[in-house]
Amino acid sequence: MRELKRILAILCLTLFLLPLMVAAVPLEQPINSNSDDNWWNDTTLDRNQNKIGDMIEKHMQNPIFLDDDNTLPLIIDYSYTPGLEEIESLEIDYGYIHQFELPSIDALAGRVPVNELNNLKEAPGVVMLELDGILTIANGDARAGHGVDFAFEETGYDGSGTTVAIIDTGLDGNHSSIDDQDDDPLTNDPKILAFYDAVNNAGNTNGTDFPYDDHGHGSHCGGTTAGTGAPTYEHVGMAPQAHLVGVKVLDGGGSGSFGGVMAGMQWTIDTMHSYNTRAASMSLGGPGAIEWTSSEEDSVNRMANEMTRSGIALFIAAGNNGVSGQIGTPGSAEDVITVGALDKDTGIAIYSSQGPTEEGRIKPNIAYMGSSIISVEANSGDQYVGMSGTSMATPGAAGVGALMLQANPDLSPFDIRNIMQETATYRQCHYMGKNEPCTEDLIPKNRQNNVYGHGHTNALEAVIEAAEYEDWAFNKNITLNISTQANQNGNIQLGPGDHVVLDITGGGHIDTIQWMSNDLRDGWSNIHSYEHTSQVSLSYNEIKHELEHLPDVNLYGNHTLSMRALQGTSSSPLITFDILLEENSQNVIDDSSSSSQMVLYSAVTIAILLTVVILASILKGEEESMAYEHDKDIAEIVEAEIVD
Repeated sequence: MRELKRILAILCLTLFLLPLMVAAVPLEQPINSNSDDNWWNDTTLDRNQNKIGDMIEKHMQNPIFLDDDNTLPLIIDYSYTPGLEEIESLEIDYGYIHQFELPSIDALAGRVPVNELNNLKEAPGVVMLELDGILTIANGDARAGHGVDFAFEETGYDGSGTTVAIIDTGLDGNHSSIDDQDDDPLTNDPKILAFYDAVNNAGNTNGTDFPYDDHGHGSHCGGTTAGTGAPTYEHVGMAPQAHLVGVKVLDGGGSGSFGGVMAGMQWTIDTMHSYNTRAASMSLGGPGAIEWTSSEEDSVNRMANEMTRSGIALFIAAGNNGVSGQIGTPGSAEDVITVGALDKDTGIAIYSSQGPTEEGRIKPNIAYMGSSIISVEANSGDQYVGMSGTSMATPGAAGVGALMLQANPDLSPFDIRNIMQETATYRQCHYMGKNEPCTEDLIPKNRQNNVYGHGHTNALEAVIEAAEYEDWAFNKNITLNISTQANQNGNIQLGPGDHVVLDITGGGHIDTIQWMSNDLRDGWSNIHSYEHTSQVSLSYNEIKHELEHLPDVNLYGNHTLSMRALQGTSSSPLITFDILLEENSQNVIDDSSSSSQMVLYSAVTIAILLTVVILASILKGEEESMAYEHDKDIAEIVEAEIVD
């Protein structure tokens, strides 16, 4: 009987502890964002995931790619490095005509009959078929021609956490490429953070006007800088996750006054810390003879220099007059980054204006593709259009600037200009026979001239140099991933007691984790609570105490932060994210989670009550049993005494 009671007591105790153990288990396990290293399982190359790249399906019947034997040029991707055995198998089984081995990317290049595509995709080891040699006049050409695609592949940087002002004819806030960040209509994460209309509503300086473009030029530029390329993703901008600020200074006819332009520039300076505006693109200039009579002391030039000195890297078009000594206001300003235009073959475009300035200063600073660039067609919803000019080259270069700022928020505008110049590929004036020779061609190891400036912009080299500008070697083997969930607007809401939690993978022992606000006036801070584990936490108080020391910053509201992991003399790629700092904690449990927790808490309560009742019954039974035994013993004693 006593053994049975012990078993019942243990059972009750188990019933008591079981719900508590269940309650301690998370209702939802965190998703491992790095669960699969096989890129072909989740790639925009193949949105329908049939192993045949989307561009193949689009151009399968395009005579540009098909030859007389009805074959297509392909990149055949493998899950391992293919060799002679695979080449011979493809030649025998699929009519493959071999061209190149690409061991660095585990691929082969060659031509294959169109009717063999469905069979080829199932060949042993083949994971993806891609179209080779797409010839299209689009931003894709500029991305490839300047190494932007390589920069993304090597660093993962896409412009996140940066903002570029487009000072132009406006921005079409309804176009699918620049209306929001994630192309999801159910979220509220606008790409255009603010819009100032110096032409039709100059008195409203709070940036709340809805963005519009009654000309189209500015929207095309904005798409070149930061467009997502939606809905087809053929014409993606240079920094597709950068934010934009629209500054309308030119009217529907494409013209505006010096005063109006400078009003927009001034507004950009005044609000730069509100929107984290660290770069700006201005594809405008004076018409006719004014381009060569402008002075460094010209009002717009002075304003341009002031913008640069305030902390905004200002990219300005060289102009489209195509002859020497024709770079004027505001591209002739000393401190700005003046951009010349290249054709798709990387030679100078015939229309691209050349220096020197009136003061004899060499301009442009760099050259970027500007011919037949396909980008946003304003007021079309989701259509794209081709345009040419130094106007198209300038926002492309500004997009590279955004990638550099993501890689290193510490960069000043002069750092950006110097890095872009020094990593550019120098071109002599007569490069490719597109321009007459110049005296600079005779100078050994010359670094600049009035046709190409410092030369052809190289995005990958510029971004890597930006990342390593503080003598920290770029270490892509270390990865930081945010595990704290963002709200539907893409912000992480933080109130008192909250934390941002990040997971650290790769790289071995990490020495230090640092963070900073992406404000030019801030610097890197160590997270002293980090204990060299695979996870790090940044607290609300740490963020608040740092931000409140920055001048003229609204403490509560949106901020952009960057974090990095340091190992020896190397740094991980920066991770950049937006937070919403709140005065009071606003953490709210969602309905489904709340309901589930209520069920658990109810079960725990019932189990506890049941346990108490059972234990009480057991104890009561124990007392009654003991009382019975006691009474029985007394009765037996009394009976024995009577017998005696």
